[in-house]
Amino acid sequence: MLDQDTAHALLTITQEAGATVALVCDRAQLPAVGRGGVLDMAAQIRGRTYDMTELHRFTDADYAALTLAMRDRENPGEVFDRLASMKLIILHADEDAAREHITAHARGGEAITVATNDEAAALNERVRAVRVERGEVDHAVTATGGDGLSIGAGDLIQTRRNDTGLGVANRQQWIVQHIAEDGTVYARETASGRKNPRTVTMPAEYVAEHTHLSYAATAYGVQGATVGASHTMLSEATSAAGVYVGMTRGREHNRLHLIAENLTDARAQFVAAMERDPADRGLDHASQQAIDAVQGLVADGSVRLVTDELARLTTEAERAERAAKRWEQAAARLDAQRAAHRTEDDEQADVLRRAETEAEQIRAEVTAPLTVQAEHDGAAYLDAIKDEATASARLSMVGRFGRRKARAEHQAATEDTRNVRSRVRAVWGGEPPSTPDALPAWAAQAAARHAQSDPRVRDADRAVEAARADQNATRQRHQHERMALLVSEYGAERARANQLGMRAINPHRNARDARARAALIRAEADELRSLTAVDAAQLIGANRAEQEQTKRQAAWRERQLYDPFECDPRRDRPGPEGPARGL
Repeated sequence: MLDQDTAHALLTITQEAGATVALVCDRAQLPAVGRGGVLDMAAQIRGRTYDMTELHRFTDADYAALTLAMRDRENPGEVFDRLASMKLIILHADEDAAREHITAHARGGEAITVATNDEAAALNERVRAVRVERGEVDHAVTATGGDGLSIGAGDLIQTRRNDTGLGVANRQQWIVQHIAEDGTVYARETASGRKNPRTVTMPAEYVAEHTHLSYAATAYGVQGATVGASHTMLSEATSAAGVYVGMTRGREHNRLHLIAENLTDARAQFVAAMERDPADRGLDHASQQAIDAVQGLVADGSVRLVTDELARLTTEAERAERAAKRWEQAAARLDAQRAAHRTEDDEQADVLRRAETEAEQIRAEVTAPLTVQAEHDGAAYLDAIKDEATASARLSMVGRFGRRKARAEHQAATEDTRNVRSRVRAVWGGEPPSTPDALPAWAAQAAARHAQSDPRVRDADRAVEAARADQNATRQRHQHERMALLVSEYGAERARANQLGMRAINPHRNARDARARAALIRAEADELRSLTAVDAAQLIGANRAEQEQTKRQAAWRERQLYDPFECDPRRDRPGPEGPARGL
């Protein structure tokens, strides 16, 4: 939907360009973030309106007719019953189970709609964890997006701010191709219709501020999309417009997921959601809603308003205090396990150190006499070689009368060298070096090799290996015990996210935050009790107005991020020949 400020800017530009504007919308979808009523104003000014009634998106004619009933918001109970008869209602025990189911059954290209950014972040985190486990996403080198979640090669992301220099636009989706060590992201566009999709380079600063995972999105994020199938999660924050948008994205199937024990509970939740209607249905409808709201406030009075607010604050404070107590108990159990594991680790390390020290001592005791013997044998080998060389030289120089004796001496020296060489090889596994200077190093190596066959050395080595195996087994057991405790305290999803380094678990911080939240809520309640009923009611109204303003601003920012043509201040500045054009 178009808000008044944006409509004014758009009409100014088109008037200067001599263009014609056609305003098209579905009033049952999400409203404008800012001031609405643009279509009513345009209809009153121009008077030419056309109602489009034919449906072309859905492959099932019965479901297409049902979406019209969903759009009208009438008889939501009957709408739910028809959805249930079509097997489009899926019940889950809790949010974790719902996220697990959607993660397992949603296929690439299907829309996943949730009510809030926090819900989108939780589901995106779960989907990414599964894709990492499957090897579809690389978690070795990652960047961190604006939603605080890790981004790796293979992830589906969305840019949330226009940047013509980078070539990216709002709500544009990309597949990450590579993450550089400095956090730079290289990505390829999706669903562009181009034969050769573009690739862009996003610096780490842009990634950290203006990108996030895009497996799941709020209704503002999927509004306008057409896909094969969709999944919509219904929560207390889901409105009628959110249900309508989410359940009309898929051509073939649109499934609604609820946290409920049975269909009766689910039906009540659906009806309640369909009664939360923020859609812009025109000025007359908004005026009647305002009259109804004022009448309800006057009928109840200030005392009732303050009493209800104090009851709400008390409930919120007690809920926060219970949460803090649970976090503190979880922290105590985790700390106790960590201390026990640390004690076992220290004991295993001490056992391994003693085994290694004893093995080194035994090896030294065995190796020392072997080294002396190896040096002695090596020296004898070098002497034999020297004697053989001397006899060979004498044979070559002796005259005819002394040749027989010299030949006999040479043969004896050669035979002696052969025997010494064979003995050295048999004992030490190789020949000594040819120079005396290298003999000590050879002797040490030969003695060390020979010591390996000594039973005492083997027993000592086996003791070291056994101690090391026990240490590794203890570490693995600790990891399993830690994971089991985390699963029991936080659930499988959070435990796996912590294991993958995607979201660290810190129960001490959670407990402090919950205690602080409870203290702030009780302080707010005490302030109301200190005022008169009239003053307290005025303060409640002011606080609610401020909260609504904050929500509107957040929704406005969400809408600005959604429209790829509204966030770039450099766009559409009139030049000498008219307004500029381009992304």
